[in-house]
Amino acid sequence: MGNPKDDKKKMDAAKKEVQGEVKKMSLKMRTPLSEVGELLKRKAELEAKKDQTPEDKAELKDIDAKLATLRKTMEKEMLAGTKRIDLMLKKHIPGDKKEAKAWEKGFAGGVVDLFKADPGLKIGKQFFIGADVSIPKKKIKLTLTYKFK
Repeated sequence: MGNPKDDKKKMDAAKKEVQGEVKKMSLKMRTPLSEVGELLKRKAELEAKKDQTPEDKAELKDIDAKLATLRKTMEKEMLAGTKRIDLMLKKHIPGDKKEAKAWEKGFAGGVVDLFKADPGLKIGKQFFIGADVSIPKKKIKLTLTYKFK
């Protein structure tokens, strides 16, 4: 196993690189997320009406279609981000199993926290991107969680 100080430096460098990718994803998701937020607000307003007009019902269908399109757009960006982060993990995580265990403790949780902390990747509890890092496999799994109805 390597020197703990060197390992920490390597982990910090890798985390910084992943953090940059998370920021890029956040910027690319900002516009679709703001649209999702506005659509969800409008949808809630329409659904709260007791007497919905045919126009209201048509607008609800239109909102659902737009939400589906936005979800696909975000899933596509998330998949691209996953591939880029996987490449970073393969570049940085050592192949030695003992060293990889140290990375499991010192690195994986920090990457997951990057996704939890980034305000550009969530709208309350209705929509967020979660992450799960597998150090042995050198892969990240991003999940898009949404409650669009």
